[in-house]
Amino acid sequence: MDKDSNFHTWQSRMVPLMYDCFYHHNLHWPTQCCRWGAFLEESTYKSKYRCYFSEQTDDTEPQKLISANIDVMKAHVCSSEVVTMWSEFSRCPYIKDQRIVYHPGEVNKIREIPQHPELLVTHTDSPELYLWNMEKQPNRSREKGSSKASNAPNTPDLRLTGHEEEALFPLATSDTSSYVASGGSDKLVLLWSLQDNMETLLAGTVGTSSGKGGKSPELSARTILRGHSNTIEDVVFKPGSTEQLASVGDDHMALFWDTRSGAAPCGRIPEAHGKGQDVQCVDWDSQGHLVATGAQDGSVRIWDLRRLGSGSFSQLPAQACMAVFRVHTGAIIRLEWHPLERGVLASGGEDQIINVWRLDPDSAASVPLEEVGALPAEGKKRKTTPKGADSDEPRPQELIFQHVGHRRGKVVDFQWSRDSSLPWTVLSVSDDAADEQIGGGSMQLWRINHLIYQDEEAVVAELEKHRDFILKGINAPELETLPRTDEVSKEKASINMDPPANQENAKEVMNDNSKRADDVAEAPTPTDTMEIDEKEKAAVENVSNMDEK
Repeated sequence: MDKDSNFHTWQSRMVPLMYDCFYHHNLHWPTQCCRWGAFLEESTYKSKYRCYFSEQTDDTEPQKLISANIDVMKAHVCSSEVVTMWSEFSRCPYIKDQRIVYHPGEVNKIREIPQHPELLVTHTDSPELYLWNMEKQPNRSREKGSSKASNAPNTPDLRLTGHEEEALFPLATSDTSSYVASGGSDKLVLLWSLQDNMETLLAGTVGTSSGKGGKSPELSARTILRGHSNTIEDVVFKPGSTEQLASVGDDHMALFWDTRSGAAPCGRIPEAHGKGQDVQCVDWDSQGHLVATGAQDGSVRIWDLRRLGSGSFSQLPAQACMAVFRVHTGAIIRLEWHPLERGVLASGGEDQIINVWRLDPDSAASVPLEEVGALPAEGKKRKTTPKGADSDEPRPQELIFQHVGHRRGKVVDFQWSRDSSLPWTVLSVSDDAADEQIGGGSMQLWRINHLIYQDEEAVVAELEKHRDFILKGINAPELETLPRTDEVSKEKASINMDPPANQENAKEVMNDNSKRADDVAEAPTPTDTMEIDEKEKAAVENVSNMDEK
């Protein structure tokens, strides 16, 4: 079976079982970033949110920073028909561009100010950072077809200065106050406080009054941190803090900072992923105990700061490494702890896969080092970490989910939803520029089926409610929460939306869309589709027999 057949089999058979909601949105241009925005409104079956992403264009079009509205189906609402009928070449009808800002240079990274999510900070291919009020900036999409249309970039509401060389990717904002951190090729970590500029930023008077390509006010860095010896790749604030940070880079180190104790690092992990391995990304869990790092070799390491004991430290001991995972087959580009679920981590990168891990943060500090994997210097590796995705070795028990929807390009960014009404929901993007058929980017929204991450007792209890339907096909569950007919009709309409610019693929896409339209038209009812094979029936019966005993 070829790759296309495998993918379509996954889409039609596995997606309805693995996901509670799934959107695919084809982008005309490659992208490097995506972020959730503010909650906007709620209706019967869905909730509307803002989201942000970029498009990296060529010389024929301006670089773009885009604000979009996304209608997210509520939990347990999407039918299997809705989550499987998308096409890789189509744009999702539930995601609609709301505002387009012409950006001065390619957008490499976006971070929102959590207290004011309409305020975005962007990294580009320059030493400066830009800050935007996305609710006040002129909407350039309205200029299309106008005689006044111009490719001149919008004027940022604020420019953050201080880097001596280009700062491409490392960018973070504090969740407690309006602080921004950045790293660059100059080996510096810089911090800015936006407190004194907040009134002007919220008013948005600079971006609307300065015109296109106008001059923005500058804000110099408040703090300069020195300690890295090569390009910095990522930086993150400790949750709940504006003074404590972690950063990683091409010097193979992870450094820890506390600005209250000075401008030098208060802790370091030399050769964090082994000798010669660039460390690409870092994140700090919501409890402040665990730090995750991802590296060029595809490995993910978990560091337990509670193993340090009391007091400050200059070098993190090997005993602080509580786990090493080697499942990814390409460099790790992004990882993020779940903001609402303790011990849950997602990682993604060049192998086009997002892995979701679940650790036990409460027992982490007491697990013996020899059982969880040692640093390379100790010559020991965790036995349950296969070298590649195709390995026959057992997978780590901590790996609970793999998202393989971005098959045409590397995963460059993703973010967990921080809204408790969207449990286990992720927004992710891939750079598909290298793919001859797509040649742009893909944005996906996906929510993991709750039966995958709930504990066994809760799953069995829920299945028991539908025992008769699962085993005998009778007493079907009520389906009043499924999307209304007009909702599904809109989804069907998406099949023929925005065909790809590459005309060589037009016929293939039309045939694919036609087949999908026929499949949808002849699709069985939700009741008919809820079938299980004999093996599944036997498994359920075994659980039932065990309960009776």
